Amino acid sequence: MGDRVVATPAARRAMARERQKDLYGASLQSLVRGLAEDYGISQARLARVLGVSPAMLSQLVSGERIKIGDPVASARLMVLDQRRALVRGLEVRRAEEILDEVARIREPWPRGGRTGSTAIDDLREIADAEQLEAAAVKLDDDFPRLAEFLRRAAHDRSA
Repeated sequence: MGDRVVATPAARRAMARERQKDLYGASLQSLVRGLAEDYGISQARLARVLGVSPAMLSQLVSGERIKIGDPVASARLMVLDQRRALVRGLEVRRAEEILDEVARIREPWPRGGRTGSTAIDDLREIADAEQLEAAAVKLDDDFPRLAEFLRRAAHDRSA
């Protein structure tokens, strides 16, 4: 009879966290804790925003499960992570707006669905009018519609 190796529960959790790092760039334990801290919300609230049960999120954080099975919930997690830098230093109201917007995502990789003003607002948060205009100049020949959009973000404050 051959030797059978059985991993301890702690070893299985450690292996799950390593697999999570491959999938998400960090263990879900560190990712979820960081998101909850940056957005100023509980893990249970984060679960609601993601669209998973608090018990499922707890199992993911503890390493009892490896990955989020719902592609929409996974996309929401990635969007929240991408917008973390925007939330730091913002007022609570803006963080709540981001959480609400992310909770409304219905496709794994949202295309469209964003209003022009939201995209413009996002551009204005990462670049000033001068930088947007400079980027537009560089894009004029090859991507004129994108250049015009950048100019609108730079100059049209009513959008």
